[in-house]
Amino acid sequence: MCVALGGMVGLAASAVNPLYLLGAMAIGLASLWALKDARRGLLIIIAVIALLPRIASPVSIGFKPTLLDGGLILTFGAWLLFGRGARAQAPSPASAITWPMLALIGVAIATFIVGIPNGALTTLVIRRFAELVGTLLMVFVFVDILSWRGMMRRAVQGIIVFGAMAALIGIFFYLINNDLAIRLLSSLRVFAYPYGDGVLRFVNDDPAGLKRAIGLWIDPNAFGGYLMITGAIALAQAFSPKPVLPRLVVFGCLGLIGLTLVLTVSRSAMLGLAFAALFMAALKYRRLIPVMLIALALILILPQTRNLVQHFAEGFAGKDLATQMRFGEYKDAFRLIERYPVFGVGFTDTPDVDLYIGVSSMYLLIAQQMGLAGLTAFVLVMLAFLVDGFRAWPRIRAQEPRAAIWLGAFGAILGALLSGVLDHYFFNIDFHNSVTLFWLTASLAMTAKQQDSKALTDF
Repeated sequence: MCVALGGMVGLAASAVNPLYLLGAMAIGLASLWALKDARRGLLIIIAVIALLPRIASPVSIGFKPTLLDGGLILTFGAWLLFGRGARAQAPSPASAITWPMLALIGVAIATFIVGIPNGALTTLVIRRFAELVGTLLMVFVFVDILSWRGMMRRAVQGIIVFGAMAALIGIFFYLINNDLAIRLLSSLRVFAYPYGDGVLRFVNDDPAGLKRAIGLWIDPNAFGGYLMITGAIALAQAFSPKPVLPRLVVFGCLGLIGLTLVLTVSRSAMLGLAFAALFMAALKYRRLIPVMLIALALILILPQTRNLVQHFAEGFAGKDLATQMRFGEYKDAFRLIERYPVFGVGFTDTPDVDLYIGVSSMYLLIAQQMGLAGLTAFVLVMLAFLVDGFRAWPRIRAQEPRAAIWLGAFGAILGALLSGVLDHYFFNIDFHNSVTLFWLTASLAMTAKQQDSKALTDF
């Protein structure tokens, strides 16, 4: 057996890059470990979204699957084969959104089929659309796994710790020399990463302007959205009487996440986190109000944040290039929606040469691709989510740490919905990691409001 195995490994190492072989062995071992328990797969998903959000296989199998694809498949497989959740004893906390979610999935599939003649149906488009539909379906799996003993606590711990690690990576690439950062990030091109000078991002794409933190996400706005959601979850834990991690650890992680969020210069993400904080302060944590006022005063006074304040002011006044481009995108998006109002144009391309798919607004992008039917279905899903959550709040208000987990996750979704007015990545087939993060956070909020869940007890 040793000779046979050695011969197979030697043959494989001579046929392909040995580094690929080592990577395949590591992924194989991790897969075997994760298949034994769906909770492990869910933690892998959280880690991959944070630390390896864009890593894809260097070897094509008709397409290049990503690590996130693998994590989702492993989690679903383990849940299907060995899952022993609470679904047989109690109704799923996701039941409130079941029918609107199925309607949203149905409209997405219908508009995808209708839009096929509008452009080239490439394997990339098929894969990304399948990822979108698969993630929407995985909401029900996420909710079930999170309701298992100990899992909700572990998930929140993972989100906060991995969020701080992602923030450290973002700070590292922000502080090092630009040429070194370009070389390091370009070395990931074999894993389907972009490369060259364009990997670094600046405000208005001007290298002389403000540099933006990108981490391994590359896109600073999507990275900012990730930090906004993890920051909201960590913020609730920081003010909870019973945090899931030691309070000093939570504050340390929150400080890293908050600093990196500022360095992304993502205005929509910062506004989203501020809105989430206001929501938490209004419902329970009044101590947040003076902290927010102090933070706002420091941002306005400190010379280090002068350029950031000016960038915000120009955005609100509509004077900067990015805001003016957004206005142009909104105008073009309304033209497309006016021509194809019901089912949009699908996910491939537009039938008219004077129109295009793409706009810096989640809601307008949904209406472009899925029409008003798809936008209505999405709004119904979110309305069902919000109404069900607010109805549960009086029951769980005094139940710590459940209340803090719900406030953090629910506030993060509210922040994401607000930032969706100005950005698009939380429902965009080109940002699978952001889409998965959004629905995983919604699943966490739905699980936290479940009255008799065992998901907060250790296992």
